[in-house]
Amino acid sequence: MPERDEAFLRLALMTVDDLETHIERLERDLADLEDGLDRPDSEFK
Repeated sequence: MPERDEAFLRLALMTVDDLETHIERLERDLADLEDGLDRPDSEFK
């Protein structure tokens, strides 16, 4: 699973500020998914 190793390495090398920003984005994405966010491209299908 080299792609997993690369992803882990990217996270391991991030600064604390970068990690906090990444976590905030993930939390927003999770909240959007839990709230049933409409996909922007769904209106074009």
